[in-house]
Amino acid sequence: MAGPADQTVVEEERLGALHEYRLLDTPPEAELQAVLRVAATVAGVGSASLNLIDEHRQYQLIRIGGAPVECARSDSMCAVRFEAGAFVHVPDARADPLYQHNPWVTGGLGRIRFYASAPLITPEGYALGTLCVFGDHPHELTATQIAELTDLAGIVVAFFERRRQGRLTADLATAARTRQQWTETLLDTVDAAVIACDEHFRVTFWNRAAREWHGKSGEGEADPPVGIAERFGLYEADGTTPIPDPELPLWVALTKGVTVTGREMVIRRPAGDPVHVRANASPLRGPHGEINGAVLAQVDVTTDRLRRRLVEQARERLAAANAELERSNADLTNFAAAVSHDLIAPLSAVGGFLELLALEGYPEAAKGSAEVARMRDVIDGLLADALAARSSAAAARASGMAAGASGSAAGRR
Repeated sequence: MAGPADQTVVEEERLGALHEYRLLDTPPEAELQAVLRVAATVAGVGSASLNLIDEHRQYQLIRIGGAPVECARSDSMCAVRFEAGAFVHVPDARADPLYQHNPWVTGGLGRIRFYASAPLITPEGYALGTLCVFGDHPHELTATQIAELTDLAGIVVAFFERRRQGRLTADLATAARTRQQWTETLLDTVDAAVIACDEHFRVTFWNRAAREWHGKSGEGEADPPVGIAERFGLYEADGTTPIPDPELPLWVALTKGVTVTGREMVIRRPAGDPVHVRANASPLRGPHGEINGAVLAQVDVTTDRLRRRLVEQARERLAAANAELERSNADLTNFAAAVSHDLIAPLSAVGGFLELLALEGYPEAAKGSAEVARMRDVIDGLLADALAARSSAAAARASGMAAGASGSAAGRR
């Protein structure tokens, strides 16, 4: 037996199903009025209604034989047993203990004697309310009448379900259109060409950048297309060699089912400078893996190519400067050797000669030896400056090579 908590959960689910159909406080449908007239005729009475029961009230969506009346759920005859999901047949309500004190029987809301109702059960098993037939005189239904009224209740639920499904379909269609518009707007704002086609090469999407770069839209082109490179200005990275159709990324993705990445090409626009692009393409697959289209994205890398070219030119200039520095260093080394041989060696000989004169007692020899020593210091200073300059040049060359490597890496990034 279900406890109070379980009953509360079931009731919440039932109310959720009722509100999902959006029936409360809505105008009656002509089809439902026709069904209700048939129900009254089948039962042989003059009154019938479609009663929906929410948390606090009974709402008569349609009524035949009088104006719809809303009442509290606690006063509803239908609310007594509708959740059991069975047909209710009361020939004389005054003699039924469940109904004899109800205001619809005693005169508070009506003087119903005969009462019968078929529950409106959703495909998920939730009771929304009843198809109810009633009269002010005792009356009894046959088994055939009960079966027909039960069928009519099923028709009413089918109508509710059809209207709900129609609304959901319309909502989905609206959501799909909104999503498509959002996607197209988003893709029109990016600075990359995006093109999509179906399995027959028919273009299904062609964004703003694609139209601007190619000067046209591919929509309405022949399938399969031929001469794409010529029509849309597609060339190899050299900007002069047309790309054969079977080598185009979109063609490869669609015909071979593989993803193409990093394919560089040039778009020679009808107006403006050529655009160097890097193209990626992927096949689009259906639920069973079949190829039903392909999508292509082209990204402008003109600036990247220019940056790489500038880096290459800087590297070439650096190499030339390094070569000149190597030559200068070689000249400096040769100069140092020449100085060492042509100046220091004779100066040493002069110094030795003066030392011999000093031994012979010539007073001027000591003064000459001091001058030789001073000259030797001057030559040693010149040689030290030359070697220091060569070391500085080598350090500058190493720094330049490091800067070139860094620039190259930045260019690659």
